[in-house]
Amino acid sequence: MLFNSYLFLFVFLPVTLVGYQIAGHFHRKAVVAWLGLMSLVFYACWHPEFLVELLVSVAVNYTVAGLISRNIANPFASRAWLWTGICLNLGALGYFKYFVRVLNFASSAAGSSRHWADIVLPLGISFFTFTQIAYLVDLQQGVATLQDISSYVLFVTFFPHLIAGPILHHKEMMPQFQQSRRYQLRLSDVAVGLSWFIMGLGKKVLLADTFSETAKSAFAVHGPLPAILAWRGALCYALQLYFDFSGYSDMALGLARMFSIDFPLNFSSPYKSKNIIDFWQRWHITLSSYITTYLFTPIQIWISARRQRMGRKVSRKALATPEGFVSMVAFPTLVTMFIAGIWHGAGLQFIVFGVLHGSYLTVNHAWRIVRHNRMGAAMVDVRGPLARAVGHGSSVALTFFCVLLSLVFFRASSCGHALSMIRGMLLARGGLSTWMFGGETRGKAVLDLLCMVGGFAIVWGMPNTQQILGRFKPALQVTGWDKEETPVHVLWSPRVGWAFTIGAIFFLALVHIQDPSTFLYFQF
Repeated sequence: MLFNSYLFLFVFLPVTLVGYQIAGHFHRKAVVAWLGLMSLVFYACWHPEFLVELLVSVAVNYTVAGLISRNIANPFASRAWLWTGICLNLGALGYFKYFVRVLNFASSAAGSSRHWADIVLPLGISFFTFTQIAYLVDLQQGVATLQDISSYVLFVTFFPHLIAGPILHHKEMMPQFQQSRRYQLRLSDVAVGLSWFIMGLGKKVLLADTFSETAKSAFAVHGPLPAILAWRGALCYALQLYFDFSGYSDMALGLARMFSIDFPLNFSSPYKSKNIIDFWQRWHITLSSYITTYLFTPIQIWISARRQRMGRKVSRKALATPEGFVSMVAFPTLVTMFIAGIWHGAGLQFIVFGVLHGSYLTVNHAWRIVRHNRMGAAMVDVRGPLARAVGHGSSVALTFFCVLLSLVFFRASSCGHALSMIRGMLLARGGLSTWMFGGETRGKAVLDLLCMVGGFAIVWGMPNTQQILGRFKPALQVTGWDKEETPVHVLWSPRVGWAFTIGAIFFLALVHIQDPSTFLYFQF
């Protein structure tokens, strides 16, 4: 079931809200059970057979969690059960995402014509798998406690996050599910959540889907493209992905807020980033936090311990040396982003996407160390306002260009396809008319240009949704970027003007969702 469908908007969501209100008159457990049941119904509406996969995953992980909890006093036994759970989770994820592709690759390499049909990927398998692995790790380390089965099921399957995140952490969600407050719909939370959801729906239906056709047609061409078509396709895809993921994130957080549940932010104007480190702190925020906590940091700790055993230093001064930097920063960064690339897909192009970002991050970290050593800890910017604005704009433009190149690999069907697209972007093929209009009518080219200009004006010139809703603490955390001053006239408030604005967005979205499209992160 899709958030941008009539079935969800006019059947599933109203029934779930009404049931929540009724269950709230009985007991907290009735509310938890109702939301867990409706989350399973939501999941089953896509492919009912995969509900079994989800339930098996939940049952196995809950059993392993119980075994870890019972053996917590025995480090060897609890660690053994932890690794059993991790292997089972990663084994299931690997089977669905990579098994058939590896078989087909091996078959092609051996010169065989046999081709195995692709396995349909269960909805949100990565998100509920990562959520459960983190819970098992924290349980074994003593920073989590074993939950009752109904709370655990709801924690894993709560429908607002099930399609494409955010990746939930038990320490953020379990306390909210266990509060002793009276569980009933709060008008203020419903108003904020519904407005947030509709703004996200508008991003998806009115913006992301608008750019999808141009991006799709450009990436459907596997041969040389005129520069204008290559650039237009890449830029439209960048806008499509931005508004698609931003829209989904808004809808997910808005839905949770309707039930007075606060989700962590997962998207915060990443194209405004002034460097790649900044970008990954704004894009898929919960994934970045997850891989930092459960992948990058353990690798870095292991390397530091190994260096100490070998008699090498792990200080900041050692970090600034070429050998120390490669060992303690470059290696764990590249390994982490390599794995992140594989998570996004099984093709070589996804590995290139991950390695590119790993390289970007490594260069960014190196630059910070060099700049710190040259200018000292107190790096005071003595430039004038104009010079600062030009410098900031240049940094944002360079960061976006690097991200855009990586997104070509992210979207392309192969590395060869991506390189063909990039060659088209960097080489001006054809005459002046072809370069300007790509062989299309002047009207179509101008319309696409105006749409892109409008899209980037929204991306770079307007506050994001959580800034607009900033008066009402729209999420668990508020980032430094979201504290930037927002013009008072665009701040959301429960007034007539905003009611008409939200109503107009909802009406226009309803007109355009007769054939709802899936989200780009739909099956990661």
